[in-house]
Amino acid sequence: MQGAALFNIGIGSVFSGIGAVINKEPQERFGKVLFKGMAQGALGGYLVFESKVIAGRIAKQENLTYGWPAKFVNSAGTSIIENAASNRNFWEQWNLNIGFNRIEFHTKERLQVKYRVQPVALLLTAYTAFYNKFEPKKSLKTGQFVFSGDSYFTSDRSFRGAAIGTSILLNTEGEFYYNTIAHEVIHVFQYHDFNVFFFAGLYKMEHWGKDQQTFEGYYSNYFEKEAYLFSNY
Repeated sequence: MQGAALFNIGIGSVFSGIGAVINKEPQERFGKVLFKGMAQGALGGYLVFESKVIAGRIAKQENLTYGWPAKFVNSAGTSIIENAASNRNFWEQWNLNIGFNRIEFHTKERLQVKYRVQPVALLLTAYTAFYNKFEPKKSLKTGQFVFSGDSYFTSDRSFRGAAIGTSILLNTEGEFYYNTIAHEVIHVFQYHDFNVFFFAGLYKMEHWGKDQQTFEGYYSNYFEKEAYLFSNY
C-alpha cells in the first residue's frame, strides 16, 4: 500500500507542478508557482489514493455502495490536481464524473454549475451498451455505468470484467465477484487520473481469475497490479 500511496501522490505532484508552470502568468515567480502546484497536486494525489482504498471495501465488505464515497473522494482528488495543474487555487473548481457525464462546480467568485460530456467516454459507453446489457441496480449502487455480457473488442471472452473507458463490463459466463467490481472501479479511477492522454480511454483493462494470470506476466503492468492490490487487500 505504501508504494501505491507514493505513486499516486508523486504522479499528482509532478503533473500538477508541470501544469502550473505551463499556465503561470508572466509576472508570477517560477519557484512559487512550481511549489504551490506540486503541493496541491500531492494533496490531490493522496485523496486519489484514499479513494482507491475505499473502492477496495466493495470487495472487503461485499457492499457495492462503497462505490459512491469512493467516487466523491476520487472526484475531490482529481479536481484538486486539475486546479493545481491549471495554476488555480485548489478550491476554485470541483468536478464530479458519473460515467461520461461531468458536472463542474465553479466556486471562485460565486457558485456556478456546468455540465459537460466527455466525448471519448461517451463513445465507449455507447459501444458497450450496444453489444451488452445495462445493469441499472449495480449502476445505481456503484455510481458507475455497469453492463453485463461477453462482447468486448480484442477479448478472448475469458475475462471476469473489463473497464472500457468509464464503463464496467461484467462477463455473464462466470460467477459474480465483488472484487471484480472493485477492480474495475479502480480502473475507471485510473482513467480519470490520466484522462489528459487520449489513449487512456482505449487502454485495455481486463480482470481474470488468479489462476489465469501472474504478477510476472499480466500483473507486471502497474495499472493492473494497483487494481489487484486495492481490490484484494
